[in-house]
Order: sequence, then C-alpha cells, then structure tokens
Amino acid sequence: MEFNRGDWRGVLDTKKSIRVVVVDDSPKDLNALCYYLKKHEAIEIVGTARDGFELMKVAEALHPDLVITDLHMARLSGIECTLRLRQLMPRTQFIVFTDMDAPFTEADCAVPGADAYIYKEQMPGRVLTAIYRLFPELNRRKQSRGQEIDASESCPRPC
Repeated sequence: MEFNRGDWRGVLDTKKSIRVVVVDDSPKDLNALCYYLKKHEAIEIVGTARDGFELMKVAEALHPDLVITDLHMARLSGIECTLRLRQLMPRTQFIVFTDMDAPFTEADCAVPGADAYIYKEQMPGRVLTAIYRLFPELNRRKQSRGQEIDASESCPRPC
C-alpha cells in the first residue's frame, strides 16, 4: 500500500492532474499499469493497493478523483469497494477491470456505481480512453496545447 496525500480539494482543477489510486492483486499488472499511466502528465498516481481492504484505507485517506480497480480480489472485491466508496466519495470516478477468463457484464458493475468497465486484455489503451471520457476537461486541456489524444499507445512491457 502506497500513497501520497497531496492537496485534495474534491473538485478537479483543469490546471492540475487527476489524482488516481490503482488497485490490483497482481504486482506485475499493478506496476505495468502505473508505469503506463505515469507517462501522462494529466495523471498523478497518488496511491496503490493490492486488495480491497488496502483500497478502502488508501481511498479514505486520499479521496482520489479516480479509482482504477480489479474486480476480483482477495478479502474484498472491487465491486464491494466501489459500492462502499461511492457512498463516502460521490465525486470519485471508478473504473473496474477483470480478466476475460472471469467475465462480467456492465450490469454487474453498474449497480454498485462503476463508471467504466474494461478487460485487462484491453489495457492499457482502453483505460486511458475511459479516463478521457470520464474527465472531458483533460481533452480540452490537451487540445488547447495542440496535442492529440493518443489512447492507442502500447504498454512498454506486457500488462
């Protein structure tokens, strides 16, 4: 469990990065996703967790703008965490992901309040696409700098 308290005001300032907590019980996948996201200046990884209990502690301490969480984890699932955290932090956005070997439907994730649903096999590109969809002000900020949004980049190492 890692985190950086930073300065959280509860509302995304378009001049600042979005504050993200990333959760996965696979250290390899967690590190790969964090490595990929850190390359984007509009995204700040403020915390990580390896299971649902760690996520609850980190998210409650940091109040991130976005939580990207694995669906199936030991002790407390990503869906259960999303349900609990949604009540505590209604402004936080949630992206839930899982393996294609453990399929889910959008309805499974929508009930507890997940904002986007992705298979690990579609990452990292789809997670970036989802972030720009959930935070449209990032699109405007990037376009105002004359940069194109390229969510098709591949991860530098296997995800």
